Order: sequence, then structure tokens, then C-alpha cells
Amino acid sequence: MSVSARNSPARPSIRETIAARRAELRNTPKSQRTGDLQTYGSPAGKRAGTPRGFVHLDGSGADLIDDKTVEGQLKKAAKSGKLDIASLELERIPPKVYISLLGLSSTDLSNPPPPPSPPGESLAATRARTAIGTSPFAVDDEVDVDNSQQDLMSHTWKEEEDIWSEPEELTTLRIRNNKLVEIDREIGMFGGLKILDLSKNLLKGVPDALSDLLLLKCLDLSHNSLSSIPRSILLLPQLQVLDLSHNSITTISFDSPIGPSEEGLGYGSGFFTTAIQRQTALKSERPILPVLRHLSLGNNTITLEGLQALASVNLKHMRVLNIESNNLSGVLDVESLGIGEKAMPELSHLVLSGNVNIRDLIGTIASAAKVDTIGCNLRQAISSFSHEDTPTAEDNQDKASSAVETGPAADDEHTLSIPEPDLTVVYRTLPAATFDSEPLAVDFDIYLPSAPAGPSGHPLVIWFHGGGLLQGNKENLPPHFRRLPSHVYTRGDGRPDESVAIISPNYRLAPQVPILDILSDVTALIDYIQTKLNDRLVKDGKGDHKIDVSRICLSGGSAGGYLALIAGLKVPDEVGDEEVGAYRGLKNEAIKCLAPFYPITDLTDKFWATETNPVPWMNGNSISHAQAKPHIDTKAAPVCSAVSGGPRSILYPYMLQHSLFPSLLFLTQRSVGHGLDAFRPSPLSLSIPHRLEIASKSSKAQLHVPIFFVYGTIDDKVQPMEKTIDALSRTSGDLVIERVEGADHAFDEDPKVECQAFQEWLGKTLL
Repeated sequence: MSVSARNSPARPSIRETIAARRAELRNTPKSQRTGDLQTYGSPAGKRAGTPRGFVHLDGSGADLIDDKTVEGQLKKAAKSGKLDIASLELERIPPKVYISLLGLSSTDLSNPPPPPSPPGESLAATRARTAIGTSPFAVDDEVDVDNSQQDLMSHTWKEEEDIWSEPEELTTLRIRNNKLVEIDREIGMFGGLKILDLSKNLLKGVPDALSDLLLLKCLDLSHNSLSSIPRSILLLPQLQVLDLSHNSITTISFDSPIGPSEEGLGYGSGFFTTAIQRQTALKSERPILPVLRHLSLGNNTITLEGLQALASVNLKHMRVLNIESNNLSGVLDVESLGIGEKAMPELSHLVLSGNVNIRDLIGTIASAAKVDTIGCNLRQAISSFSHEDTPTAEDNQDKASSAVETGPAADDEHTLSIPEPDLTVVYRTLPAATFDSEPLAVDFDIYLPSAPAGPSGHPLVIWFHGGGLLQGNKENLPPHFRRLPSHVYTRGDGRPDESVAIISPNYRLAPQVPILDILSDVTALIDYIQTKLNDRLVKDGKGDHKIDVSRICLSGGSAGGYLALIAGLKVPDEVGDEEVGAYRGLKNEAIKCLAPFYPITDLTDKFWATETNPVPWMNGNSISHAQAKPHIDTKAAPVCSAVSGGPRSILYPYMLQHSLFPSLLFLTQRSVGHGLDAFRPSPLSLSIPHRLEIASKSSKAQLHVPIFFVYGTIDDKVQPMEKTIDALSRTSGDLVIERVEGADHAFDEDPKVECQAFQEWLGKTLL
């Protein structure tokens, strides 16, 4: 495979440019001035320069750090290294980005900005001219009105002297949801970029200079007009996540990849590499996307023939391959396409959904891989397709109890559907936790029935995602839960038929936040639902789907099942706060029932204290400390969502390798209370069996709400369930235990599983 060499564009070295600007700044008279409190925030203070570490205030005293204009974001990026100019209707990347963050002059740019206003133009005319046709988000240099008027009166034009200071290295650049039709070649000069989001634009191509981004890890080019994989990204040595979905790609090609320029190599390889070393590196052969782990090619027009190029490259680290909703047809031979077990041994998720003309799958894929074939017209039995060591849906059906039932025939439209949410709502916004982070919006998806609600509103099921409270997101809602709103419950005694609504929320993840903060998200969610949700539905034109906030079922899988149990099980009032870790559950009569699926329950079980390295489903691969380090950094900004198959999805197996659960949940947990009464919550106090035991011994204990408890007999991803079931059996309240023979953890993520016993129980209990 040949590599196309390219010459560096005529542009100054980044380091030379920055060094020259710094020297110029030191010799500038203005740089010798120091601001003080008398001039701080005033026009005079701005002209004099702001002391390092301070932020300009506008005339009203408002902090400009939250300014969402290009200018405001550039000021923030200069300190944080992260630039977000998304959703500003930009038709090009503003030249000010390169001028401010790279120290280039406007004349050095490949696409320079328009020339300044002509001499002699009146101030009013200048304002009028610049106002017409100017985006509200355009970047304008500050103009001293008094000085400008004086200059114009004397028929002279004096530009304000530009003071440039060295910015932080740019590591994140988000320009999604604009109107960009092309990208300037100067983008390749941001050699420190690790995340680049160009999604939802009008791009038909990207510049060759992208090949200089040797540190880039995540690239989003989705929702554009690309017709092929850009050649300039094929040799990026650290690219792990690549999203090319929703484009116009028909054929995949890895031919003629474009390598980095000499300057790019110098930036990516270190300051002290010599020109000879860089010239040698230019001629060396480089592998195609050597560490790519997540590739999304969904919603293009790719055919089976168009996928053949996958077999010509070595993508052995691939974990998630999404080729849904393309033009694949006929028999898909995974081995000949380069996605078999030998070519992609670490594959964990293959998405083929929406390719309606696929008839069969043959070959062998990685044993741990999950294959989504929703909407594919596959034969009912696929004997030629090997998925070693992983039970098929047919195997599970034979072994499982009545709690797990597959749906109707595979061509049933209801069974094949995996509905998307009707609305996404932010239920909590938390302030930025670090200087360079944004406020954190915690949201949920809501799935509504098609029929309007009855007089009292739709009953509600809240499902919390799993991931050990360390990873996961609201999109992990199993298919049978997504379809549940379409199930109509026929009521007797003259009452109207009903259907339930489903909410799948995000919540903050440990270890950046402690366990009690996660539980506070659950409380905030319930508060929002009961006080604001119906008003929001009316505002979004869904007022005929009001929610009955007095009929709520808490459910969830794995760690989500834990959240459902600990929030829904009340603690007797006589029990002290320390004994229950300062969390007493939701004292809310609206919680009518609980439905935990294969939940985490006992934080003190020896399962969590036993190192398992490697974990069984990782094909003998261990997660290194270097891989996990960014995600266990307690000083990093909190997150409330982690992409499935993304970088953070290694955290749960890493935790099992080194028996770090539940310590990761308590790393940042502060003491509760004051003085001698202060205490730190313990894993025992927040374990379900312990709390159940307390309730069973209390003379004032009340009946717990009805519980539907489901788990599989071969689940080795969480602690054994016997201790929890025994504790549940010794408490008072309605309890249904469904022990599913031959079912593993997350067995209900199989699209064919309907969990009809759960549906029936829900109809009797919640409705």
C-alpha cells in the first residue's frame, strides 16, 4: 500500500511563531504595565492589560468566561486548551481562531479575513457596514470609542495594538452543528489536539493537514457529505474513536493514505528530533489506524463489496464496529470481510441492524462479541454462524424459565423494533467542577406510548443503567424496555386501557463523584419528575401524554438495579444515620414497586475483594494502569455518561482485575455531620443485605413495596445473589424471584427477549 507524501505548506514553525510573539510581547511598552484594582474591568484597564490569572469583567461586572460567542470561547480556550464553537451557524472557522491560538498574523493564513475598514470612513458608517450581514456570533476586535472618534476627526486611522500572549495548547476542538463547507489547512498546526468534533456540518472533504494531528484520539465526522474515508486520517497513530456515520460513503478504501508532513512529525515526535530523523520518518511505512477501537459507518450506502477493504488492513484492536442501516445484502461472511475472530479478536459489539437485505451470517467472530441484527431478514436459525462460548437466543430460550420468553417470529415488526426516545430532558445542571470544565447537564430519555394518556396519566417505569456506577449511559436501555410503551394493558371492570411510559436517566459516575452524590441524582430525578415533567411535556407539544407521578416503578440493570433497590427500600426511622450511611432511601409514596435485574447488592461480598486478572470476557487481555488512569483521576471533571465501547468502558473490568470495588465509590466521599458526630459512610452501611437485615429486626418496620427480582444462573459479572435473596425473604412484603437458568448478566439485551412475566407482573402491580 503506497503512502502519498505531501510537502509542508509554506507556514512558520509553531514554536518559532510562538517564540517570536513572546519576544515581541516582552518588548512591547504595554506589556510592562500592570493592572490594578482601580483599572481592573474598565476600558483603561483593558488597554493596560489584565494581570495573569484574572478574567476581564464587562461593565456590569459579569464574568466573560461564560461568553458563548467565538470571542468569549477563544478567551476561555487560551486558558483551558479546549475550544467549543458549536452551534454558531459558522460558514468557516473564524480566522481569529488561528490568530489567537497559534499566534499567526492574518496575512499568513491560507484563507485570510477581509481587510480592515478603509481610512476616512465614519464611525457610524463603519458600524452600519459591519452590522449588515454579520453573524451575531462574529468576532470583532474591541474598539476604544473615544480614541476612534478622535482619530476619525483628524482623518487618520489607527488600529489598536494587538497584545498576544501564549495560550494553552489546544487539546479539544468542537465545531459541530455549523455550516462549514471546508476546513482550512491551518487546523493541522494544532498538533496537540486529542478530540476533534466536526459533526453536523456540510463537509465533502477534509484537508491533507489533518494527517499532522498525531495525538488525535477521537474524531467525529458524522452527519456530513463525505463520499469516502478521508485519506488524511488513515495513518493517525493514536486515533481510537472514528465516527463517519450519516454520510454518503458507498465504498471503503484504505488506498494511498496521506502521511504527516515534516513539521507534523516534528510536533508529534518531540522538539529535539532532527530534520534528518524527520525525513527518515517520512519515508517509513506506517500502519493503517493501528489503535482504532470504535468505528461507526452506520447510515451510509455501503454494500458488501464496499466492505471488502476491511480485510486488507489489520484492525486487531477493534471493539465496536457499527455498519447499521447501509446497503448490505445477501450472505455476510465475517471472515472474508476481515471482521472475524482472527482479524478482530477484541470485538465486543458488531452492529448490523437496519440492513434489511442481509439473509445469513457465516464465519466465526470473537467469543465475547454481541451482534445486533434488528431489522435484518435473517433466517430463524443460523447454524453456519459461530459465536463460540456465547449462548444463542435459541439456547437461552430452551433453558430459561417463564420469566424470559422470546417474542413472535423474527419477521414480526413489533419484535424487530428498537424505538428511539420521544424526548430528552435535562433534570439537573451542576456547576463546573474544575476551571476548564463546563457546567454538567444531567439528562434522561423518555419513551411514550403512542396512545394519549387516560385521565390520571401514564404510569411510569424508571430504568437505571448499569456499569458499576463507573460507566454506562442512558442509551443502554434494553430493547424489551424500549418496546414496553407499545404494550397495551387491557383493564377490567370498565377502566380504560393503559400503557406505561419509560424514563432512562443518566447520573454522575464514580470515582469523580462519591456514592452519596450519585444517590442525590436519583433524588433530584424524582423531584423533577413530580414537579416539572408534565409542564415540560406540555411545552414540547406532548401534553396529551401526561405522567401519573403517583404511580412509579423503579427498575434497572446491574448497578442500576442497586440504585432501584437502595432508593426504593425505606429504612426505619429509629435507625441511626451512620448505620445506613446517611442515606435512608426515597420517602416517597409514589414508588409503588421495584424491579431490579441482575443487580449489584452487597458491596462487602468477597466477590469484590477477589482480584480477577484478566476478567473472563476480555479474551485473556488485561487492562493496563495507563489505560485506566485518565478515568480514575479524582481531580478530573465529573461525567454523567460514558459511550458504550468507548475509552471509559474498560473501567469495570479494570476494577475487577484489581478488586477496586467498592473503594472507587468512596474515594472522594467526605464525612457527613459535624464535629464528634461526623462519620464517613461505609460500604456495609450502603449494602442491600445489611439494610434489609436492619429492617427485618425493627419493630417499626413497614412492608416493603412489591419487588420483582431477576437474575441469571451463570452470571459471573456481579456478586452471587443467595445472601440478598435470603435477606429479602426475611422481610415483609410481596416478593417475586425469577431465577433464569442458563442466563448471563444482561441477558435481556438480546433483542428477542421480551420478559413477558415481568410485563404481566407490572400490569398487576403498577396499574
